[in-house]
Amino acid sequence: MAHYRLEKGFTLIELVTVIIVLGIISVIAAPKFLNFRTDAKIADLQAIEGAMKSALSLVYSKAAIEGEEVETGSITHAGVDIPLHNGYPAVNGGDSFDELNEQVQAWLDIDSVSLTTIKNDNSAAPLFIDKSSANNQIYIFFSEDLADKSVSFNCHILYQNKVTNSQYEVFVKTDDC
Repeated sequence: MAHYRLEKGFTLIELVTVIIVLGIISVIAAPKFLNFRTDAKIADLQAIEGAMKSALSLVYSKAAIEGEEVETGSITHAGVDIPLHNGYPAVNGGDSFDELNEQVQAWLDIDSVSLTTIKNDNSAAPLFIDKSSANNQIYIFFSEDLADKSVSFNCHILYQNKVTNSQYEVFVKTDDC
C-alpha cells in the first residue's frame, strides 16, 4: 500500500507569478494614488476661483449700490478700503504686498498672508498673495510652493482688471501642481 504525502504550499513558479502580477498592478495603480495631492491642489484652486467670482459679483453689487461702479472708485468692505476699477477690485502694483493681501482678504475672505510674511514664516497660512507691479496683477499661490514660485510656475490663480471693458479676468493655472 503506497502512502502519498499531501504537501501544502506554493511552488516557486506560483510565487513568482504572484509577484509579477502585484508588480504590474502597482505600476498601474501607484500613479493614481500619488496624484491625490495634485488633484487636491487643483480642486482647491478651482474652489477659490468659484469663491472669487462670487465675491467679485458681491463687490460689484456693493459698488453699484454706492454709485462706485465707475472707472475709478472705492468702497469700504469688512473695514478695508478697496480701490475699484469699473466696480471690481482694482490692482495697484504700487500697493505693498501687505496692503494687497488685506484687500484680497476683505473681498475674498481666504486664509492668506502676503509674500512679505510668508518669506519670514512658511507656515503662516496655506496661501500667500503676490503681485506683478508692472502688470497690475494679483497672484494667489500655495505657501508650500514658495521655493518653486517663478514667472513660469503654473500652480496659482491670477486676477487682473481688463482695460478694454468693465470685466475682470481670473485665470487658474494648474500645470505645475
